[in-house]
Amino acid sequence: MKFTGKGLSILLSLLSAPSMSPMAKADEPSPKYAEVLNALQTGKNVKLILDMNHCTTADGGKPGPATQAGLVINAFRVTAQNGISFANAHQTVDSSGHAVTEYIRHSLSREGKLTVRASKLVVGTTELVNQGEFICELPDGAKFIW
Repeated sequence: MKFTGKGLSILLSLLSAPSMSPMAKADEPSPKYAEVLNALQTGKNVKLILDMNHCTTADGGKPGPATQAGLVINAFRVTAQNGISFANAHQTVDSSGHAVTEYIRHSLSREGKLTVRASKLVVGTTELVNQGEFICELPDGAKFIW
């Protein structure tokens, strides 16, 4: 069978369509990432609920602590490298009775995984102490609601 002109163009477009589709999808963000980004960009009141017991440590894949937490996202940043990033800082007293400021940074990757990094600064010092880094799968370890 010989194809020429318009018939050849149609055949080539049909043959190339399936091979192009998976490449386009590889660059697309996960549906959950897209939903969260859309909610933030349209001004919705987005909250994050964490169940750290369903998260794993970034360095060894061990379960996170038996801790639940939540926050309202007041400000966020979006970059190609880090996805959606937001943070929370608050003052508290640690288990040894020292006044500390805790910094908790969150990054939702385009693949839909949330990385949580916690650090603390003892009041009156300049040394930032790393408290851990965790990876949370959606929706078990981290859930976004609005």
